[in-house]
Amino acid sequence: MTRQAGPGGSGSQAGPDAEAAAVVTAIAGLRWKLRRQGMLEHPAVQQEMRKLEEQVAAQLAHPPGRSPGRHRSPAGGTPGGQGWAQISDAFGYDLKPDPANATTPAQFIRALWEYKVWSGDPSWRKMAARAGQTFVHSTMHAAMHGDGLPKLDVVKAIINGCGGSEDDLRAFATAWRRIQAARVGDTSLGHSFQPAPVPVLQLVPATE
Repeated sequence: MTRQAGPGGSGSQAGPDAEAAAVVTAIAGLRWKLRRQGMLEHPAVQQEMRKLEEQVAAQLAHPPGRSPGRHRSPAGGTPGGQGWAQISDAFGYDLKPDPANATTPAQFIRALWEYKVWSGDPSWRKMAARAGQTFVHSTMHAAMHGDGLPKLDVVKAIINGCGGSEDDLRAFATAWRRIQAARVGDTSLGHSFQPAPVPVLQLVPATE
């Protein structure tokens, strides 16, 4: 005979509590294994750790069962859900664009384009929706079709719109700051040197 917990009983929590205990045990075992020398440096382990980090961040930001916001539609998916999260490259391949080598605004924008394509080439409207309508889709479109360095907030919205991870945001933000700092340095350098004053020549009358 199966015992049923009455109102206020703990029977309804037995399942989730047992499952949570199993998860805790699994995590503790994983932490122990990661202590082995060289384990965290293994490419396969790093890849799975990144996916775990992205999954946890997405689920904490958007808990399951939470109704979509005003700017999010169920058809568009939710962060970490099907149709939203990025799919990592197969083991041994790393095709994700790296903005670290970009030194000019044009190269940075090119890296953004390559990242957009790598992410599945989502539409501009879908990117704006995924980024929570921080910027409208036309702003993102204009930023990636311009010649100048886009604003950092727009870059963040583009990466989020492509389903990017925190690592991707840091990579593009670092590249943006490096390029922006170089541009500011070049501008200030042009104004730091003043032409040397030209001495005034005074004519001395000749003596007889």
